[in-house]
Amino acid sequence: MLKHFKPVSLILVAGAITLPTSVYANLAPEKQETAITQQSGKVNGVVEDDFGPVAGASVVIKGTTHGSITDMDGKFNLEGVKNGDIIQISFIGYATQEVTYTGQPSLNIKLAEDTQKLDEVVVTALGIKKDAKKLGYAVSTVSSEELTRTGGTTLATGLYGKAAGVSIQSAPGGGTSAVSISVRGLSSITGNTQPLIIMDGVPIRNGNANKDGYWTNQRIESNGMVDINPEDIENISILKGAAASALYGSEAANGVVMITTKKAKNGTGTHVDFSANVSFDKVAYMPEIQKEYGPGYDNYVLGMNDQSALTGFRNLRVDRNGNPITTTNRETYYSWGAKYDANKSVTYFDGNERAFTPIDHNQWNDIFRTGVNQTYNLSMTNSSERNNVRLSYTFNDAKSMQLNSNNHKHNFNLSGAYDITKNLKLNYSATYQNQFIKNRAYRISRLVTNYSGMFSGFTDVAYIRDHTVTSLGYQNSIYAGNGGTPNTLTPDEQFLYTPMGSTSLMSEYFWNILGKVQEEEHQRFIGSVNPTWEIIPGLTLSGRLATDLTIDKIENKNNTENAHVFSTNGQYSDSYGLKNNRYSIVYSDIMLMFDKTFADVHNITANLGWNARQESFYESSVSTSQGLTQENWFHLNASVGTKNASMTKRDLLKTGAFLTASYGYNNWGFLEGSIRQEKTSTLRHGNNSFWYPSVSASLLYTELLGDKNPSWWNYGKIRLSYGIVGNAPEIYRANLAFEQGSLTRNNVYTYNTIPSSIGNESIKPETKHEIEVGIENKFLNNRLGMEFNFYTNTIKDQILPATAATSMGANSMLMNVGELANKGIELNVYGTPIENKDWKWDLRANVAWNKNTVKKLVDGLDVLSHVSIDGGAATLESHVGEAMGDWYTYTWKTDENGNRIVGENGLYITDTSKRHKVGNAMPKVTGGFGTSLSYKNFTLDMAFDFRFGGCLINQPWQYMKSVGNITDAIGVRDHETGGIFYYSETDNLADKGSIRVVNAGEMANYKRGETMINGHYVWDNGLILPGVKEDGTPNDIIVTQFEANDGSYGWGTSATMTYQEAIQKNSYIKCREISLGYTLPVNLTNKFACSRLTVSGFVRNPFYVYRTLKLFDSETTDGTDWISQSQIGGSTASARTFGFSVRASF
Repeated sequence: MLKHFKPVSLILVAGAITLPTSVYANLAPEKQETAITQQSGKVNGVVEDDFGPVAGASVVIKGTTHGSITDMDGKFNLEGVKNGDIIQISFIGYATQEVTYTGQPSLNIKLAEDTQKLDEVVVTALGIKKDAKKLGYAVSTVSSEELTRTGGTTLATGLYGKAAGVSIQSAPGGGTSAVSISVRGLSSITGNTQPLIIMDGVPIRNGNANKDGYWTNQRIESNGMVDINPEDIENISILKGAAASALYGSEAANGVVMITTKKAKNGTGTHVDFSANVSFDKVAYMPEIQKEYGPGYDNYVLGMNDQSALTGFRNLRVDRNGNPITTTNRETYYSWGAKYDANKSVTYFDGNERAFTPIDHNQWNDIFRTGVNQTYNLSMTNSSERNNVRLSYTFNDAKSMQLNSNNHKHNFNLSGAYDITKNLKLNYSATYQNQFIKNRAYRISRLVTNYSGMFSGFTDVAYIRDHTVTSLGYQNSIYAGNGGTPNTLTPDEQFLYTPMGSTSLMSEYFWNILGKVQEEEHQRFIGSVNPTWEIIPGLTLSGRLATDLTIDKIENKNNTENAHVFSTNGQYSDSYGLKNNRYSIVYSDIMLMFDKTFADVHNITANLGWNARQESFYESSVSTSQGLTQENWFHLNASVGTKNASMTKRDLLKTGAFLTASYGYNNWGFLEGSIRQEKTSTLRHGNNSFWYPSVSASLLYTELLGDKNPSWWNYGKIRLSYGIVGNAPEIYRANLAFEQGSLTRNNVYTYNTIPSSIGNESIKPETKHEIEVGIENKFLNNRLGMEFNFYTNTIKDQILPATAATSMGANSMLMNVGELANKGIELNVYGTPIENKDWKWDLRANVAWNKNTVKKLVDGLDVLSHVSIDGGAATLESHVGEAMGDWYTYTWKTDENGNRIVGENGLYITDTSKRHKVGNAMPKVTGGFGTSLSYKNFTLDMAFDFRFGGCLINQPWQYMKSVGNITDAIGVRDHETGGIFYYSETDNLADKGSIRVVNAGEMANYKRGETMINGHYVWDNGLILPGVKEDGTPNDIIVTQFEANDGSYGWGTSATMTYQEAIQKNSYIKCREISLGYTLPVNLTNKFACSRLTVSGFVRNPFYVYRTLKLFDSETTDGTDWISQSQIGGSTASARTFGFSVRASF
């Protein structure tokens, strides 16, 4: 494994070790008495708390980098101290002590718990910092430690189950795959459902991804959120309600995620931090291929007296010399053949004879490999009284689980603050990321939802993988003597026959990832400057200018599949494409802020401001056509035909004026209101201005009670809020536009037509009206806490397509006609049952219930269809009065007692007269829980998340059960698996009247292919499906397991086919991450100028405690929108990750 480590790791380690000593960040000061004995240039002492010595406390001369760290006994020595120097003593979680040095030789310091922790400051809308106790709405906060504990490369890794009402889903495929965040359910039926992302007060690029279907782009794309480096994040605040996010207007209906990056702290000197994370990804939760029965068909397909069905083998193929060979009875993706037997042999598609036994390992490990991820971070902060700077560099290198796929990125972050004068301050930040991606994750949908890509336990996947590309670099093919092609330069390397079925999509899959290369270079810059001027005490003017710029270059290089010499029409299979994207956001705001307390009782704050955001997107794409003039010459000039070219351009401008005002009384009563007036360029002038108000109130009843409050009840607050936010239509969606075509008759004539679906310049943003009530409490010296929220919201003016009048020339027109509602409960509980000198045990849990209801659709319409599966076999619909996302499908007929009805063919009869509701996509309950247990220098942390309720359609399960290649499909194959003995008097299994059942006791010496009755072969694979016949009598009709599975679980709709069992509940309790860390003793790390050194081992996605979904990981969907997340169609493999990390501070 060490061979995968990059040289950069050695450089970073060497650089970190040689940098100077650091100290911990200081907290709020608290006075402490000391004993002065005499003057000296050095001082020693002991630092303790209520439980004894404090190891690792920082003792530093204020304003310098000169300091010391306490050892295991809490002792320290500090030299070079001058009279008048201020000595700071600090440790995380305790109030900082400050002592003026006047010559005393020793100090005895007792640290007290930081009482300021109750006055937590959180970042709210527009980056305004507020005391948490004053807020009248819910805000969830996730710390940096939680985000980086297990070395995830995206912030989503650390968010799972951490905030009530917030659901996370990461598409499989590694750090380049999109992330979805859902806050309090869904707020739009057809529009955007992703929250607004704000970093250091600046809106940044994000959005939906991977909404394409089976026949479109097969690579799993990313969205803007995955670019954010977790190592640079200080904390994340999630604004869940409308009142919390109203200042963001038409972009806040789905909530707001506020990211605050790390900064240097005033007067803490120089610090250096280094971290290294190395992890390994292994395939997890993939379909278990059955290893009992081989490929082929049974007697239902081949016939009751067919020798290949009776034996499981045939001799119709030939080797390269034209000699007959033995193969399975069909070279097929179906797995209904003979039972594996080491005493039998076949000629494999590699031309060699092999025993008829299954592959002895998990074949998914042949499709994928062990992924290796390495992340190294080096940061330095330097702080003085006037100037604070933090510089960080992060390098991430990932070798994906997918073959021929890797990516690496460099992330630079600079942030700082400079006090230009006493009243004028400049804050600034800049992040630059340069990322290179080779072959982002490719969907495996062709292997699990297309029959020709499915494999059996007998398929040598590794051989197909290693021989898909020939020694000359072309795509391999099938030997001509077995129906293949003679047009190859390497006939000796051809597959002897098609590995699976008439075509092999597995070979095509490997060609797509080995013979085709997509190379991407992404550059992203996010920067801002933020001057603030304190005009007079209590009145401050703040401004901000920021940008988020992304530049992408994407090259597609498709290698020559077959030598040009074999082309008969001058067109070739190789190609080259180049795409350039540019996405930019320019943001600015200005705000006048007032904050004044009168008579120590009345606090008034007000903010008046204006902001603007301009978005621009430009895409140009050009590619070759009809192949390349020279094999694998990847250049636009190599195009055989006229090059294809296209261009897309979009621009958007939004402006807003806003006002907030709040009043606080005696530190226990708070009232706040806000209003935003917004204009947007996505709608026509005169119809593009909207208002978004909010109001909230909170009461700290523990402060109100004062001395009457019990001492064990430390904090109590009740709050109430109301707000309105919006969801604006996508850019150009409202526009009325014509489609252009051309006619040729002597000359070219252009014409315009109205599209079938048109916009509407009079539509307005969807508006979300929300009421929220919450209670917060802390008890027992803050060792037990809870937060409860209730919310109810209505999202009006849903933008939906409505039927248009025929005279308009279009079928539908966008209208504000729908209405959606949510109501829910959120509960967050946390506590510290044990805390003493050696032990600390923290517990945390949160749970959220959300009920979603469609209140209204288009007039005269009670149902809206979102997606149709397999020609209408199943549909995802929303009905008025019900939750969004009902699954409807044809179901099997049943009698009044619930018994399934069987037809004359022995199979269940499908009721095709109408579809029935069989499930709903919306989860009912979500949440997470975790524990952290510390003993001395060891810390164990475990995090779980859960979901109950909600269904998705599992198409791979449906198809693979019909094919018979998964363990779920073994069923009845022979008398050993419960098969009934029978024969047919007409040798026709379809002739059910000719079937005769044989008593099992008469078959003591039965051998398939030899035992006969009255000249008819006896079979032992009979099955009678539970149910009743149409006349109400018990079913007694013999079928085979293949007949039952293929007739009931295949593709599409028929008299016996249904998807009702493929629509499956998706409930689970998952262990998301486990970490075990050890912090080295300070007296050891002090020897190499290190103030803190922690080594950890971790595992992500280790196991499920409980799950209902069959075959796949519950998150094996790759889209960020709710519709694609309601379907499993073969994204790519999920990963189970093992790793270790090192974190050091100097």
